[in-house]
Amino acid sequence: MQQQMSKLSILPDYSIDIEITSNPHKFELTDLFKMAARINKKRQFLFVSTVLGKHLAVRPQVPLLTGALLALMYHENLTGDKAMTSDAVVKALKDGNRFDEVQNSVEGSIELAQETLFIGFAETATALGHAVFNAFHSNAMYIHTTREVLPDLEPFITFEEEHSHATSHRIYTEDPEALLQAKSIVLIDDEITTGNTVINIIQTLRKKFPLVRQYAVLSILDWRSEQQQMLFKNLEDQWDISIEFIAIMCGHFSCSGTPSLTSIQPSVQTQSAQDMTLWPIQVSADRKTFQSVAENGLVNKQPYLVATGRFMLTSKQHVQQKEMLQVIAQQLKGLRTDGPALVIGTGEFMYVPMQIASYLGNDVYFQSTTRSPIYCSDDVGYVITEKIAFESPENNGVQNYLYNVESQSYTELFVVVERIASKEVVARMVKALQEVSSATIYVICMHE
Repeated sequence: MQQQMSKLSILPDYSIDIEITSNPHKFELTDLFKMAARINKKRQFLFVSTVLGKHLAVRPQVPLLTGALLALMYHENLTGDKAMTSDAVVKALKDGNRFDEVQNSVEGSIELAQETLFIGFAETATALGHAVFNAFHSNAMYIHTTREVLPDLEPFITFEEEHSHATSHRIYTEDPEALLQAKSIVLIDDEITTGNTVINIIQTLRKKFPLVRQYAVLSILDWRSEQQQMLFKNLEDQWDISIEFIAIMCGHFSCSGTPSLTSIQPSVQTQSAQDMTLWPIQVSADRKTFQSVAENGLVNKQPYLVATGRFMLTSKQHVQQKEMLQVIAQQLKGLRTDGPALVIGTGEFMYVPMQIASYLGNDVYFQSTTRSPIYCSDDVGYVITEKIAFESPENNGVQNYLYNVESQSYTELFVVVERIASKEVVARMVKALQEVSSATIYVICMHE
């Protein structure tokens, strides 16, 4: 295709030049991302996804369909057969309609010839990876990496991500033998910049899976340079494996200038808390009882949900967990009014609240908290204008953020939390939300 050149201003005296080299579905740049500055000396820019539901609120079907599109592209690359549903997915993402109809037509529709392990990267791509996995009917397993520390369970693998705020990734499972049945491995991340994280995990996986020869890397964006692409070609020869990269948009970029970031940021952060009522789920949910140790040393003894895929899911298990999430959504529907609602996930816990949100009907949006500190600015056209800061409700001691809530007129906010170690920490998060929104706030705790 003809290469597309764009120059985007991030902040005054700070811009990015983008060259698009592959865009098979002809998305506009802003269909997939906008630019922001990040408060991080390692990397001072951020591609703010408009389809993930991480830093910006989206209809929950958008990230689910984005994952479905990647799954269809992967299957087409694998078999050479183009699925007609991929055109419907692209059209739904561009037009913003027929979400549920298209999602239902894709989910569980693809057959795999051999056992395949899908791995989503924490924290941003846990739900994206799950959405990819959703499209497969059989021979599929899903698990996601985590930054959490589970002292009673030996990690199956550990690897590093150099540029991130939390660099160590771990994979935990009670059934390593099931994972080791995989004949091919698919890695899912929202963005590939250099590929260094991919190298780190494949190096580790090769030791666990010496017989696996087929790897694929799925992402929304792939920004690897020609030199970095050649490095992977050399690694394929050196390691005697194949590594296929599949992305919705590929290209190269370069930043110019230096961002002038003020030290005072317009954020809401509260230390005071008020009484908080947890809304109990009235359904039996499959759980795993493992404790975790937060960064401040607090031990969280509350159980994990099986539905997240944190410890591994098969296609058959996914169908069972989906039914449970539909029952929970039906209960939450009784709390809805006529106005727009926002369902809020926390950190790595994205897929479950996202899927619940997708069952709540029209005018429902999804967004997750993040540990990524994005710079706020009221400059015209800048994407991140407001943020609130609070302690992570699950990994206490870690600062989390939620962006651009104040300017939206939500009638309900549903905060869905997997595991609460300290109710006081969650109450402070609720208080921060109350200071920027007049919406009715419900806290749904998945272990109550």
